[in-house]
Amino acid sequence: MNMRRLVYVGLACVFGSSLLLGQTAAPANPGEPGMDLAGYWNNVFHQDAGLGTGGGALVDYGGIPVNEAGRLYALRWDASHMTVRQQQCPGYVIPYFYFAPQNFRFWEERNPYTQELVAIRMYTQTSEQTRTIWMDGRPHPPAWAPHTWTGFATGKWTNNILAVETTHLKRAWQRVNGVPQSDAATVTEYFIRHGDRMVYTSSVNDPVYLDEPWVRSLDFVKTAKDPGAWLYQCDDAEQILGRADDVVPFHFWGQHPSLLEYANTTKVPLLGALGGADTTHPQFQATLRDAARANDEAQARLRPRPGPSEVSKVADPDPHDGEIHTYHVQGNVYLLIGDGANVVVQVGEQTPLVVDTGAGKLTDKLIAAIKVLNPARVQYIVNTSYHPSHTGGNIAMRRAGRDPSLVGSFFSNQFSDAGVGATIIAQQNVQTRLSVSTGQAPALSSEGWPLDTFLQGRRRKFHNEEAVEIMHVANASTDGDSYVHFRKSDVIVTGELFSTTRYPYIDVKAGGSVQGVINALNQILDRTVYRAQEEGGTLIVPGTGRITDEWEVAEYRDMLVFIRDRVRMMVKNGATLAQVRAARTTADYDTRFGAASGPWTTDMFVESVYTSLITR
Repeated sequence: MNMRRLVYVGLACVFGSSLLLGQTAAPANPGEPGMDLAGYWNNVFHQDAGLGTGGGALVDYGGIPVNEAGRLYALRWDASHMTVRQQQCPGYVIPYFYFAPQNFRFWEERNPYTQELVAIRMYTQTSEQTRTIWMDGRPHPPAWAPHTWTGFATGKWTNNILAVETTHLKRAWQRVNGVPQSDAATVTEYFIRHGDRMVYTSSVNDPVYLDEPWVRSLDFVKTAKDPGAWLYQCDDAEQILGRADDVVPFHFWGQHPSLLEYANTTKVPLLGALGGADTTHPQFQATLRDAARANDEAQARLRPRPGPSEVSKVADPDPHDGEIHTYHVQGNVYLLIGDGANVVVQVGEQTPLVVDTGAGKLTDKLIAAIKVLNPARVQYIVNTSYHPSHTGGNIAMRRAGRDPSLVGSFFSNQFSDAGVGATIIAQQNVQTRLSVSTGQAPALSSEGWPLDTFLQGRRRKFHNEEAVEIMHVANASTDGDSYVHFRKSDVIVTGELFSTTRYPYIDVKAGGSVQGVINALNQILDRTVYRAQEEGGTLIVPGTGRITDEWEVAEYRDMLVFIRDRVRMMVKNGATLAQVRAARTTADYDTRFGAASGPWTTDMFVESVYTSLITR
C-alpha cells in the first residue's frame, strides 16, 4: 500500500468511509445547514508540526509531490525575493491560509427574510483576510474572472462534514521556502467539528506544479474569548536602496547556497529533500538504499532534464464557442472576450470607446454586445498593437461607428472622411506596419488604419467622465505598443505587453525586445495600487487571458527577468541559440506558459529573447 493510499484510508477513518471510498453518505435535510462553526478558533499542528508558518527549511521539499517545474521553481527561489516591492505584503492563499500563525473568526451569513444559510465567512488575524464559502448553490465565475488569495469557494454539508471546492486562486506558495502553488490549482477541503475541536483537511490539485494531489491536515481548537488584535497593517517600501526595478533576486540552478544545509543537518539524503511524488511512496526507500543511484538522481534533479520543453497545462480562458461574452471589470470598463485578443469597452453618458477590435471573425457580435452596454455608435477605437488579433475588426468596427466631434470642425479638413466612421487612435508605428505586408498578414486596407496617431509619450482623452491615457512604450513587443489607463475606473489594458496564457510575443523584426517588455511592465507597475495584501485596486486586462491585478503583472515581470538573466549569462559565455534551447531556460514556467505548437511556441519565445539580447 503506497503512502497516498494510506492518507486516504486515514481520511476515511476520520470522516467516515462512505464519503471517501466512493459511496455517498445520506444527505442533510433540505435547508439544514449542518453544524455551526461560528466562533473563535486557533490552529493546532500535528502533521509537520515544525511548519506552523508553512515555511520549512530551505531545500526541504520532501513528501511534497512536486513535478520538475515545481522543483526547479523552488530551487531558484531566493529569500531576498521578498524584498521586491510586490512580494512584501501578499495575502495567504488557500490552503496556506489555515497553516499560518494567526487566529480565526468564523460566522454565518443568513438571508434576513428566510433565515436560510447563504455563506460561511472566516476572518484571519495576521493577514487581515475575509474568506467566503458560498452555501446557496451559486455557480463558480467564468474562467476570465479575476483570481484572489481565497479564491471562489462553494460548500455543502453532508451530515456533519462541510465539503468545500475552491477555484480562482492566485499563484502563491505551498510553503514559503519556494515551493509554488499555481493559479491553476484547485483545492478540496473538509471541515468536521467534534465539540470544541475541528479537523481540517485539504487536498491541492495543481496541474502546473504537482504530479499528484497534496493532502495535509491540522486541528483547530475553539476558544471562548475574543483574542483581539485583528489588524496587522502592511505596506511596501524600499528595502534595497538603489536597486533597479529590473533586478529581481534568484539563484541559478545548481548554485543554491543552502542546497545541502537541511539535508546535512537532518541526515536526510539530498534526493529525499528534493521532493517529488516518489518521495511519498514506500518504494522510495529502496532508491535511497542505493547511495550511488540516489546521488546521481539528486544531481539530475538540480537542473532541467534534457528534452523538449513542456506544454502549458493551463486552459485558455477564451471560451472559443463562437460567441462574445461580456464581463464587467470595474467602473465604466467592460471586457468582451471570444474573438482573439481581449476587447475592452468604456461606456458612460457619452459614446463608447473601444480598445482593440479582436481578430475580426466576430465583429458583428462584438458591435451587438457593445450596443447592449450603450446603444450609441462607437466614437473612438484604440489599437494597442498592429497584430491581426488586435486589429482584425478595425474596418467593420470603424464603419459601424461615428465621431461627431470631427464633423464640420476646424480640424476635420485634415481627414478626407471626417465623421464617416469611428476615429482609430494608435502610435504611429501601428499605422506604418498595417500599411505594408508582413510575414503575418497582408497590408490592411487604409480604411482600417489609425489616422489619429502620435509619436511618443501619450495621447490623452477625457471621455465618459474620466481621464483616458494611451501610453506608448518603446521596443517592447514591437516598436508601436501602447497600454491604456482608464484612471477613474482604475483599469489598465496592456495589449501584447502581458498575457496570462503564454509567454509574451516579442517581434524582434518589428523592433521588439525582452528588455523593452520588462521596462513596459515596470512602467505599468508604477501606476498600480492594490487595495490590500497585493489584491484588488487597479485591475489589469491582458492582451489574452483573464482579468488580473498588480500581483500577476509583477509575477510576469519577475519571470521575464529570470529568463533574461539565464539567457544573458549563456550568451556571455558564448552559447549558441541551439545550446540555449537545449538548456531549457524556461523549464520552471513551461507548464504554465509553454507551447510546442501554434502561432507562438516556447522555442520562438526563447529565440526572441536570445536574438534581442545579442542585437542590443
